[in-house]
Amino acid sequence: MENPAVKDARSKKIIFLSHCCLNQNARVRGLAFAPGVVRPLIDHLLKKDIGIYQMTCPEVTFFGTLRWGQVKKQFDTPMFRAHCQRLVDEILDQVMDYKRGGYEILGFVLMDGSPVCGLDTIPVTADENEDLGGMVWYTPQQSLVEGQGVFAEALKRSAAERGFDDIPFISYPEIDDPALLEKAFSQIEALF
Repeated sequence: MENPAVKDARSKKIIFLSHCCLNQNARVRGLAFAPGVVRPLIDHLLKKDIGIYQMTCPEVTFFGTLRWGQVKKQFDTPMFRAHCQRLVDEILDQVMDYKRGGYEILGFVLMDGSPVCGLDTIPVTADENEDLGGMVWYTPQQSLVEGQGVFAEALKRSAAERGFDDIPFISYPEIDDPALLEKAFSQIEALF
């Protein structure tokens, strides 16, 4: 029952964001492209009165903030996949609960170019046959290719298994490319 003295002003619209959209401090050192939040995205959502759900960062909760940058192959382990699946299950339990409460889940926005959250592109080694690992002074050459990160794969697969096919996935670029930003914002705007 509502309190007669308070008018409930909630929009009942929620969007789920990659952790680093609201906390660039979670990014691998050297990859934060904003001091704190991704202002263009967050400001846009705030103007639309959209509730924001910050998904847990799989990398930070598994490796911490002092981790090195890696490619997808290095995250593609049974242990890290299990970690991602636990996070995905918690996130989708929240989606289910909000939907039961009559809320509209507008979408999932994932940080593209990440080996974990990338939706359209991921970093890989330039030579897929190259052995990885070793000392910190050795860094293999990387390139961005089409593909999905480990967490993105788990989230998309599990969302489909739970029947959440109606919730769109949107890729937000981690690089300042006007064409990619325009594409992301047009997809986000279509949600409203």
